Amino acid sequence: MNITHILTNRKSLACGLIASAFAAQASASLITFTGGTVTRLDATTETTNNSVLWDNVDYYEEGGFRLDFTPNSGSAGFATNVGNYYGAGNDVIHAHWATGSFGGVEAITISKVGGGTFDLNFFSLTSNTATGGSAASGTELAWVEGFNGATSMGFQLLPSEDWGFPSTYVFLGSNFDNVDKVVFYVTNHVDCFGMDDFYIDEVPGPGGLAMGLIFGGMMSRRRR
Repeated sequence: MNITHILTNRKSLACGLIASAFAAQASASLITFTGGTVTRLDATTETTNNSVLWDNVDYYEEGGFRLDFTPNSGSAGFATNVGNYYGAGNDVIHAHWATGSFGGVEAITISKVGGGTFDLNFFSLTSNTATGGSAASGTELAWVEGFNGATSMGFQLLPSEDWGFPSTYVFLGSNFDNVDKVVFYVTNHVDCFGMDDFYIDEVPGPGGLAMGLIFGGMMSRRRR
């Protein structure tokens, strides 16, 4: 079995487990970047399907949430990507920062379509490296910050992450609960930044056992 099949099967297993765990949690959302809508800078739309990569992305919508690259002037060409970026049959979101060598992205924002608050619980970090297509240097300063209106609810420094799979799950604290916007940004030289599998509005309680099973499945995707 090749690496593409392994990664695809692992993601299918994790998604199957998550679906079972979330069955009793009507408000919970899992954004996998598959089956959602890519809106490109020329206003054309595409649907992600684990096989195609789209560039020139303005924003992406799935499950009632929008992930928006800003500014549009820095999002052209290779700067913004959604889809099968790593060629592993697994859709992700991937940006090239203005501080690096390949793009002009200054921020990536998550918000609810139509407005409203949400809890961002955790997500998968697939790239956070100062060297495009390579290992991280360990000096990368990439951040995630939650907001409610104009008020910052807190921020968190993200770990450096080698380009591509396997990925690392990043767990967020209570300062990312009841937010209406989450913003990713960098404060030094970073080239590549990729993410996958956003877990939103996960409700603690009876689903804890199933989440334990999911966590076990996640370990196969964490960087050794």
